[in-house]
Amino acid sequence: MTRDARIPLHVVTGFLGSGKTALVRHLLDAAAAAPRLGRIAVLVNEVGELGIDHHLLESLDEDVLMLPGGCICCSMRGELYETIDRLLTRRPDRLLLETTGLADPAPLLHSLGADQRLAARVRLASVVAVVDCLRIEDLFAEHAEVRRQLEFADRVLLSKGDLAPHRLEGVLEWLAERVPARAVRTALEGDVDPDWVFDEVGFRASGAGLRCWLTDTAALEDGHVAYATHSLRIEEPVDLRALQLWLRLVTQVDGPRLLRIKGLVRCAQTGHCFALHAAGRSISPPRRLARPPDGLDGGELVVIERGLPPPAAQALLDSLRSACAAERGDR
Repeated sequence: MTRDARIPLHVVTGFLGSGKTALVRHLLDAAAAAPRLGRIAVLVNEVGELGIDHHLLESLDEDVLMLPGGCICCSMRGELYETIDRLLTRRPDRLLLETTGLADPAPLLHSLGADQRLAARVRLASVVAVVDCLRIEDLFAEHAEVRRQLEFADRVLLSKGDLAPHRLEGVLEWLAERVPARAVRTALEGDVDPDWVFDEVGFRASGAGLRCWLTDTAALEDGHVAYATHSLRIEEPVDLRALQLWLRLVTQVDGPRLLRIKGLVRCAQTGHCFALHAAGRSISPPRRLARPPDGLDGGELVVIERGLPPPAAQALLDSLRSACAAERGDR
């Protein structure tokens, strides 16, 4: 049998706040500790003019590229070949592509097969959907993207199961009913077997890839239920305590419409840099960055929302700016 010389491409998908970046970071750390996994190059797709997620991949910055400003399943597909080509010049053993949480994987996967330039350079090896164990039923019912991400995955990773272990059995049964024949694992405290993610046998056996290639291209039209992204850049260090209080308040009031809030901030109290995350009403504790981005003197924050009237969105951004500046007394 002739060996396939193309580079394996592993797609990590999942809704906003599900834990995709945490999984990619874990895989990079695992590869650094286990040379047998090979050298991994990463492509991060983000929605919004401020790219944040790629700064959280501190293990292998020189092999991480960002494709910001749009969803890779829509307007960004034209740039995909050029970006992958840049990554391949670094001679990786495999590629990881982290999609935005609003991506429908179908157009992307179709492009990987239909674009002859891409098909000659890379082969689709696995599609992993990261699922928030705390919210999956509601997300599945409310967001078409979640249903598509699960439909085209060959394996499913349950995140945040350690926060609600009593839900695990029920969620596993729920997944088996709605998306059968998928390999499912639970990520407990971030521990994920990289061999399971990188194994190509599951993808070929599951038929997920066949469903993609056989889908009528007329069904792959781009489009999302309307959402909006808002970016905010703060020039001075922020009041982290006031910002956390703001997060708790707005997510309780507008949680269902606040799909994602994320940011990198320099704390006025300590001088350290932190990553902040919220999804719906779920807020993660601030995570201190070991390697802060160059030039981050204040903060960079992104709000992704669906359904806020323009006046309400503007009021929310104004209150966010005020919370960041609270300690300086210039509200």
